[in-house]
Amino acid sequence: MPGASGGNKNKEGESALMATAAHELTAFEEARALARRRRLRLWFPIGVVVVMLVALVGIAIFDYRTMRADTLALSKGVIVNLQSRIETEVVAYIEPIGDTIRLSRDLLSDKTLSDVRRDLVEPLGIGVLNNMPQLTSLIIGVPNGEFFMVRRYQDDKQQQRGLEVKTISKASEADGKPVVRLVRRDAAGKVISDQVVEWDGYDPRQRPWYQGVSHEEADRLFWTDVYPFFTDRAAGITGSLPFINEAGELAAVIGADVKLESLSRFLSDLKIGTTGFAFIVDKTDRVIAHPSAELVKETEAGEVRLTRVADLADPIARRAYDRFRVEGHGRRDFELNDRRYISSVSSLKHLIDRDWSVIVVVPEDDFIGFVVENVGKTLAMGLSVMLLAAFLAALLIRQGLRTDREAIRILEREAQLDAQSEAFGSTAVQSAIFDSGDENSLAPVTEAVARSSRVRRASVWQFDSAHDELRCLDCFDQEAEGHTHGNALRRPDHQALFDAIEQGVTLRELDTSNAAATTSVYSRYLDPMGCRALLSAPVKVRGEVIGALWLEDTGRRERWSDQVAQFALAMANLLAIRQATSGATVSDSQRDMASPVEKRQGGALPAAAKARRDEAVDIETSLGAQRAAAFTARLAQLAGEQRAASAEVIDELAVLSLHFTDAVVLAEPFGKSSDESVVTYLIRELERAAADHDLAYMKFLSDQVMAAADPNDDPRTGAAKLADFALQVQTVCERLFTEQQSPLAFCIGLDLGPVIGSVVGREQRAFNLWGEAAQMATDMALTGLPGSIQATETVYRALSDDYLFQLRGRHYLENIGEFSTYLMSGRL
Repeated sequence: MPGASGGNKNKEGESALMATAAHELTAFEEARALARRRRLRLWFPIGVVVVMLVALVGIAIFDYRTMRADTLALSKGVIVNLQSRIETEVVAYIEPIGDTIRLSRDLLSDKTLSDVRRDLVEPLGIGVLNNMPQLTSLIIGVPNGEFFMVRRYQDDKQQQRGLEVKTISKASEADGKPVVRLVRRDAAGKVISDQVVEWDGYDPRQRPWYQGVSHEEADRLFWTDVYPFFTDRAAGITGSLPFINEAGELAAVIGADVKLESLSRFLSDLKIGTTGFAFIVDKTDRVIAHPSAELVKETEAGEVRLTRVADLADPIARRAYDRFRVEGHGRRDFELNDRRYISSVSSLKHLIDRDWSVIVVVPEDDFIGFVVENVGKTLAMGLSVMLLAAFLAALLIRQGLRTDREAIRILEREAQLDAQSEAFGSTAVQSAIFDSGDENSLAPVTEAVARSSRVRRASVWQFDSAHDELRCLDCFDQEAEGHTHGNALRRPDHQALFDAIEQGVTLRELDTSNAAATTSVYSRYLDPMGCRALLSAPVKVRGEVIGALWLEDTGRRERWSDQVAQFALAMANLLAIRQATSGATVSDSQRDMASPVEKRQGGALPAAAKARRDEAVDIETSLGAQRAAAFTARLAQLAGEQRAASAEVIDELAVLSLHFTDAVVLAEPFGKSSDESVVTYLIRELERAAADHDLAYMKFLSDQVMAAADPNDDPRTGAAKLADFALQVQTVCERLFTEQQSPLAFCIGLDLGPVIGSVVGREQRAFNLWGEAAQMATDMALTGLPGSIQATETVYRALSDDYLFQLRGRHYLENIGEFSTYLMSGRL
């Protein structure tokens, strides 16, 4: 029997495909084993290098930590020595002053110890200042207000420096003011000026150094607190001794001024690490000495005061003093601006009877910088050695890896060749490849080509008799594991593609969106299915191109190899040979493979085709019956087989769902000069389309539109009306979003299945639909591609003879299982 013969041949083809798959699996197992060896060759030396690197870094970290700890421990001794040096310098700076003042007092006493020998004051002062650089001036004050001072001076304007003698004598009888005389000498001691000046209001009896001496303790040296000097407004201290005559009365007070800027100069010359520094403060946060800051500050009112720590512009010094103020003397480490500092504070009170403290601050980097540098050099040398070792290892394994790659490539090529040979052989034994009465005869061919070439889709296309249309006879999608047919491409839409195929050109495009011959087919056929690459091999019969074999793949493909192209051409030639040996002419062949519309125009279907059509109708009816039965069973379970009189179950009704994915576009004005919004325009156009196709039901729900055929119509007639409505809506939306210069922000879903219908509402009664078909249409819209019409398998089976569909994927329905989904692209 012919049917039995065809069935046996189909089984033979399936067996051949299974053998091909098994052979290919064995080859791939070998390739995977070789790939594992290749990875071992690659990753083992890399792992060794990584272990060495980790060990080197670990050693470097250990050395750094050890050396850092030792260096910081050593830094403690360095800082202690620095503080001792500063203390020694301060003592050496201040302590001799007391002896100098005592000696000066003794030298200036007259024989009767009743007065000061004023004739010796000037030469003695000059000699003292010349021999003691830390002294600023030698001063004498007497109880009647007279004053004598020898001080250093510096005139930057006249570029003069030397000694100045200032004498304040008793008040004159003329005006009652003291007489002030200034005598200046240059550095060589020569008098350069001698003049009487206006009294500046200075009274020695009002100064701290005069008032602070004790009559009872004549030999006790008195030190003033730090204060701004009257004459030059510099910060300093004064040491003084009283001169007591034989009668026990105060005859005079002798003192010496010491400017603290000399201490500041000493601190600025002190080398503490690279950027460290030291400064001296008292207990009231006044700055006694600082390497760079001014020690006297003038207020806004014009008064002169000593600089405080808060006045310093150095945040490091302020932070160090804050730690000392809170935690007291000792070593304190702190962090500022992601940098660590070491600070140490010691007291000077036990040396100079002053509550002064020395603060030393040094960045930790100044001590451990060489540690980081040495560890870095060691690490760099180790890394250099490792890089050299890695380079040599890479040279050694490079050849092995290249050999492995070639071996894998050879194995893969052998596996693909074997698979293609098996596919070629299994196809060659098929006896009815171009049997127009058997629509499934090409299924083994497209499956074998797709699997052996490892592409997403394989399809066979044929021209009609006038070469105005290119129709898909069969297409196999590996991802969806299904077949489709009937898609048609028309010459006006794809003129360049038609010309290339008719010329017998083998197209090998990796990006069809940029190729002149394939741009149109990319946007209308390939892109909606996620494909970008295309290989088209022409099918020629007696020198005339009657169609093409297409290999369609995703954009991840890097190239079309010559092997795949040659295999596609061989399969195309096989199709041509089988057609040529069938005894039919080219025109007969094209007529036999004409579209369903052409077949209906040319005569009745063959008996075998009619039987298959009836079988498909039975399958379709079975799927629809299964969905209706499952839906009714769920209703019975929920409602105890009782339904309200106003609600009716419709076993089969076509339902459409239009879903918009961008609500902002709907709110935009339609066009540049129109006051109408996009949503208003859409509603008007959809209502017009519904009236054109005599739809009985359409509702707008938020960003979704639901439409359905008339329940009184035949389900297939209603499905056809709804499909035409969907195509018109797709055109309207495409034109609208193009004019708005926006992406296609809509999807359309179609289903044919059971629903519930009922009249709802009291004041304004309206008919409403819900249930499985409505929900399924919504699901198709929500999961569809932008701008596409996605339909269920029930719709495809009902309309596939009159409409073009592409297989999209699979969908699961409870109590039914998985079924295919399709993209509808137009009418046949």
